[in-house]
Amino acid sequence: MARNRTTPLRVALAATTGVVLAGMGHVHAQDEGPLPDQTFQEEKAPGTQLDVSLELKTHFRWSQPDQFQPGFPFPEDFIPVGRDAVFLETVSPGSSLEVSVATLFLDAELPRSIRARVKIDFIDLYDRNPTSGDQTVDVDEAWIQLGNRYGSLEGIPGSSAYAFIGKAPKFERQALRRLESYGLVSTSFNRFEDLQLQVGGSLGSHFYVRGQVSNGNPTFFRDPNVLAGDNGTQLPPDPDPTLGSGFPILYHAESEELGMDDELEYGIGAGLSFVSYDERTGVDLLGFYYRTTLAEAAKLRGTFYEGDLDLLDGVADIGLPIEGDGREEYGANLDLRVKGFSAFAQWVHENVAALRRDGLEVEAAYAFTTGDSADPKALFTRIEPAVRYSRLDNDFSAPPQFVAPSLAWDWQKWDFGIRTTVREGVDLTLEYTTHDIQASRSIDHDEFLATLRLRF
Repeated sequence: MARNRTTPLRVALAATTGVVLAGMGHVHAQDEGPLPDQTFQEEKAPGTQLDVSLELKTHFRWSQPDQFQPGFPFPEDFIPVGRDAVFLETVSPGSSLEVSVATLFLDAELPRSIRARVKIDFIDLYDRNPTSGDQTVDVDEAWIQLGNRYGSLEGIPGSSAYAFIGKAPKFERQALRRLESYGLVSTSFNRFEDLQLQVGGSLGSHFYVRGQVSNGNPTFFRDPNVLAGDNGTQLPPDPDPTLGSGFPILYHAESEELGMDDELEYGIGAGLSFVSYDERTGVDLLGFYYRTTLAEAAKLRGTFYEGDLDLLDGVADIGLPIEGDGREEYGANLDLRVKGFSAFAQWVHENVAALRRDGLEVEAAYAFTTGDSADPKALFTRIEPAVRYSRLDNDFSAPPQFVAPSLAWDWQKWDFGIRTTVREGVDLTLEYTTHDIQASRSIDHDEFLATLRLRF
């Protein structure tokens, strides 16, 4: 089992999170989309601002049904009620109307370049793993920052330095996603925030560095479509899970607890940025490296499966060909904007207990301005079609009787979509996902998603 002990970083994170929860917070450059319109601003002393905003996402979802029977010799009392075997299968096939998340943002800007944020998700349907058993209220971010941190394609006026502590995104995560779904790389490696101390800065206007120490995100598995799936939610005999397992891939799951394992994750990065004065044109290139040690078993909510080495080692001596307990990854980002055109690419190589895999993800979009965005009553002021290609290549294989053979499949995914601003504070995104999966037979796993996002 995982070993725990108190560390200085654990104490500092606990103290800081308490301060931020009491004092509220703000995100600057790592949002996954445009900040919600901030309509509530309290009168404060000069240089101080407190903002409160809300966001709600509702969806129509259609998921293509399919199932795949793994070779693992499941005992009869492991077979779900009303079934004749155990299958990997679509999480929730067919059509559904659902609300995925309601988010509360509490943002503060204080004198002396101090910023803070608390971001709380309610419902959190698409981040829950297992979907029907994980928590429905999640403090997604809670951090405080000292100094100025400049994000990708944000002009850097000169040399600077910053530090922040708390629960926050990893520094290489894509700052602005155009679609509501995630690609294979963004799902696998940096979808979730972790508890961290991050420092960095810039030397002049073009070169910058990043460094972080964190608790790291546990290695677990989930389906790469919007619903993660139900795995390990019910013990035998005669389990009756609410949802299907999905066709899961390995990924870095959400940090569940404030406590730190005795082995921390260390990450460094360095980049070059060239951005025009008006920030309409720019290019940013970032290289990064992370290293940590896996726990013997990582506890997760709502499932009797455990992450890290326990997951990789499999069941009944039928596991993946792992060696050691290290997890190492390195990669590079390219972020580009030329007026209305934007593109983001990320390549990652990972070695997790000697299981090697490579991931590549490329997203491109073009924003058409079709109305007066300064008029809050104007309709359909912006239309942005987008396409994303992602792939995972696994340099390892799973035994024929492994319980989740999809962890070793090579995978390609295409996402096609269009986002339009209906009016200020309301946008609609339509997207279609299709997969090319290198399994022993063809797997049908397409999905359509329509998202109405309301910002207050």
